[in-house]
Amino acid sequence: MGADAAARGPDAAATRRARTLGAAATVLALGGIAAAILLDPTFSWTSDALSDLGVREPSAPVFNWGLILGGAAGVGYAVELGRVFDSRAGALRAVALGLAMAAMAGVGAFDLTEPLHGPSAVGFYALVTVAAAVDGVVRKGRATGRIALAFVPAHVAVWATFVAGWWPVTGLALPELPGALFLAAWVWLLGPAPVLEAVATRLDGGGSDGGGSDGGGSDGSGTDEH
Repeated sequence: MGADAAARGPDAAATRRARTLGAAATVLALGGIAAAILLDPTFSWTSDALSDLGVREPSAPVFNWGLILGGAAGVGYAVELGRVFDSRAGALRAVALGLAMAAMAGVGAFDLTEPLHGPSAVGFYALVTVAAAVDGVVRKGRATGRIALAFVPAHVAVWATFVAGWWPVTGLALPELPGALFLAAWVWLLGPAPVLEAVATRLDGGGSDGGGSDGGGSDGSGTDEH
């Protein structure tokens, strides 16, 4: 029994690190955005992009550094998820998420006036959607996995309808919001290693695999379903 506990130790420790880093990433990024909005009385949800907060004072340093630090923590989060869930699907999810977090940091590092800002922003939203798709397929047997999978067409629809001109706004801030909020919901509640594990377990109908919520084997080591 002692050997079995020792074998599970690294996974349990990595899960704790993942939860801590994920929580930090979302608090830093969303907290920075919220604080920047409060600091910028000219910000408009209908005519601005969130990135406009990164080029105006006094909101710019708060917005940009929130994304940079949140992105750095998010890369660490993705690395730890890859260690906990080390199947091919888990690795693909971790890579997509890690690249998304690096892109988020890039949005802060390269403000709206920089050539790399646009690719960073597009990369973030696209890669978050890819990570959600992989996660939803891997965990489709769980309610939280199905919610993650449902986000994918919903997020595509958000951007498709905005590009088609169906939104009564000219700025990007509102269509940008669902992706940012989903990431936070995924880290805290819907993902494979939710910060609010007890709540996620209830959503999934009870039961625990001991190392996250990817539906691992009977040893509770937190491996993926496939």
